[in-house]
Amino acid sequence: MLHGVFDRLPFTRLKGFIWLTLILLLIAVLLGKWSQLNKRLEETKVKLTVSNFYNNAVSLRNLWELNDKPNYMTVNNIDLSFTALGWPIVIESKQINCDKMWFLLSGDQETSPYITLSNKRTVNSNGYNSCEYQIIDGKGLELSYENETIQIDGFLTQITL
Repeated sequence: MLHGVFDRLPFTRLKGFIWLTLILLLIAVLLGKWSQLNKRLEETKVKLTVSNFYNNAVSLRNLWELNDKPNYMTVNNIDLSFTALGWPIVIESKQINCDKMWFLLSGDQETSPYITLSNKRTVNSNGYNSCEYQIIDGKGLELSYENETIQIDGFLTQITL
């Protein structure tokens, strides 16, 4: 009788090993899929932010047109001016205020902890600096002005107005 118990022990160990292997394989597959899904979510977030910037810039330009092309306007407690072609711009101390442009064009009134202003650099267009926003892991968008026209370039997508 004792002999039958010892015969089942290797089979039970083998069965447990097979289950453990299957569970670890399932976990590895799920982690791989999670990584792919997370990457696509990050890309979608950048695309949506670029699209939101574009739509809000167009809305502000339309508002400029409807209000008889004023030089200045206040929107969401932000004083903004317009380029010669009517694109919104917030200038302070002869530079674009990137933080206020973010609030104005993204629609966010509070800074998200995942979105930071990572860089400002000068472009050779009418003396305006550009704003580069890093959204996730080097992915983001750049806001600049060329020939009095706003440029919104995503690191993954590109939309030029």
